[in-house]
Amino acid sequence: MKPMFKTLLLSLPLVACGGSNSGKTPVSQEPDTDYSKLSQAKIEPGPLRQASASELSELIKNGLRVSLRENQSYGMMIRETAVINSDNTLDSKAGGNFSGTNVQVAGVDEADHVKYDGSYIYLATPTEYTETGPKASLKIFATDPATASVNEVSETSLDTKHWGDVSELYLVNSAQGTSGLATIRRSWDFIAFTDKVVNDVTSDGKPLVVDEADKAISADIWPYQMDNGIEITLYDVRTPATPAKTWTLSIDGNLLGTRKIGNTLYVVSSFVPAIPTLNYAAETKEAKIANEQLIAQTQVEKLLPEYSINGGSAQPLTGANGCMVPASTEKADGSLALINITAINLATQQLVESVCVNGDVAGIYSSTKNLYLGGSDFSKWDNWQSYTVLHQFAFANGGIDYSATGSVEGTLGWNSPSFRMDEHNNLLRIITTNYGATGEPTHQLNVLQKVSGRSELSVIAQLPNKTRPETIGKPREDIYGVRFNGDKAYVVTFERKDPFYVLDLANPTDPKIAGALEIPGFSTYLHPVGDNYVFAIGNEANDNGFAAGLKVSLYDIRDPANPAEISKHILGTAYSWSSALYDHRALSFLQASSDQLRITLPVSLYEEIKLPEYSTSRWINESLFQFEINGLNSGKVSLDLVNNLVSENNLQQEYPLWGGNDRGFLHDESLFYVHGPKVIGASWYPPKK
Repeated sequence: MKPMFKTLLLSLPLVACGGSNSGKTPVSQEPDTDYSKLSQAKIEPGPLRQASASELSELIKNGLRVSLRENQSYGMMIRETAVINSDNTLDSKAGGNFSGTNVQVAGVDEADHVKYDGSYIYLATPTEYTETGPKASLKIFATDPATASVNEVSETSLDTKHWGDVSELYLVNSAQGTSGLATIRRSWDFIAFTDKVVNDVTSDGKPLVVDEADKAISADIWPYQMDNGIEITLYDVRTPATPAKTWTLSIDGNLLGTRKIGNTLYVVSSFVPAIPTLNYAAETKEAKIANEQLIAQTQVEKLLPEYSINGGSAQPLTGANGCMVPASTEKADGSLALINITAINLATQQLVESVCVNGDVAGIYSSTKNLYLGGSDFSKWDNWQSYTVLHQFAFANGGIDYSATGSVEGTLGWNSPSFRMDEHNNLLRIITTNYGATGEPTHQLNVLQKVSGRSELSVIAQLPNKTRPETIGKPREDIYGVRFNGDKAYVVTFERKDPFYVLDLANPTDPKIAGALEIPGFSTYLHPVGDNYVFAIGNEANDNGFAAGLKVSLYDIRDPANPAEISKHILGTAYSWSSALYDHRALSFLQASSDQLRITLPVSLYEEIKLPEYSTSRWINESLFQFEINGLNSGKVSLDLVNNLVSENNLQQEYPLWGGNDRGFLHDESLFYVHGPKVIGASWYPPKK
């Protein structure tokens, strides 16, 4: 793996793409330092093609040249080798009915900082900042659903010198149950600079002289950024009291997202190539020539991401011939945007394959068959104000194969872009937003199909259209929530009221708006309950469109033309908040019976205090709210509040110590509430007083 860099925080470089000639510049010929004809590559519609090593080399080097031209700098860098340790990896077979991580697509697992297998809860604790530095650990709790009890059986400290706390966890399964735990960590974004400066230079390329007093002061004032890295570690937890580290994989780049199907983990990462000794402040002719010579003489292999296993020697993640670029890439294009999709078999502890794509990612969606990368560009293309390019990759033999590319008008938006995409019956449905010249949003649904024998996703239907001109959302209303469910889709738009739309997608070539319901407030997460109901969480709103408390509600869509809100609950005041508003993993669902669905969501509850001159708020508690949807068999359906399990309240302290990462796991008649570094066990129904 490449050594890491500590970097002075200046502006980050642009990304772009193209070219040829990766050889050395002859000494007798003065290098060309006029970069005015180079172009910053954009996200391009059209299929991808394999780039040659020379093309990829000049594509990246032109990206560096564009960055120099725009005077965008990484700053002064220091090489520092990452310390990565290795050891030994995970078995439990659970009975009963229990909940796991709430995911978008059944069969496609998503990471979370806590996992439950029915016998043990695996928790990556939030980082605590102590006098001796940051502290993070992995905890394993044994659960007993018969008594609603929980017991901590082990705690494993994590090294936080180069890596932060665990951002993601996955379980590794065997025939006997859970056999392993995979942790995923990112390198720290910011590191205090304390080491000797070895590459600091002035604008004319001469060494920068800094006395020890100034250096000591700058160490306290200036934060430094470390090159991004990803660490994937496997633990054996077949004996939960003594988990053992067995395997570590480190990858250059920034983590964009992960998915897991079976025991194959798919990691999507981005990498920005850099030459640490480039002088971005170069102004003299000599300094510019020195920069160009350095770029021309650098081998392309030195500009590509690498990986290492168990702290061993660095190996290329993909070779110089292993990257795909848009077919329209030209010689004068430059780009510093490399995306990798890496397939890892967690059961066999192997990196299976990594596919490189030049581009950008604004949303990741995975079905059980394909992975989609969406990239949005606000530049005009033909008569469009903005557009989104979608790359389809097929899961094949544990690896990934590039399949096709398509493009649609609009962007994937700011809220949960993955939920705007869905694959059904080999068709991709996507909802995008075009903000136009005035900034007013317009929304459209597109249905795409792969063209037989070609690397193309073709649009076969769009809504609205000439035949069905009704818009999705009223003027100025943006999209707050989207959920696809088979032959239907549900969309929530909002400005002052919440139009809840039901889209009929049964005929993929003729989608239509089946019905709409207008009510106060808005929903940010929609959860289908079979084919007849939708559970939603969002905010209640007043007549002026301002939030007036958390709202959980239940929609009846048995008659799609006339959707109805049949139950709702308002929690707290305008200041109350839940991580479930924008993180679907914070919600838990358990089908307790064919007649009943149980739901938990964490809430940070606030009350409003009105004073003579103004209003303020006061925190009440951190708690896990418990709901039931009852009557699913009888048709007399209701959304009922059961209880809220409190973890912290204002009788103990003025503000919460933990919040924002709470989870609930339901198991038979028991509930396990994860709050900060601890787990609280309780019966689903509170004891009668």
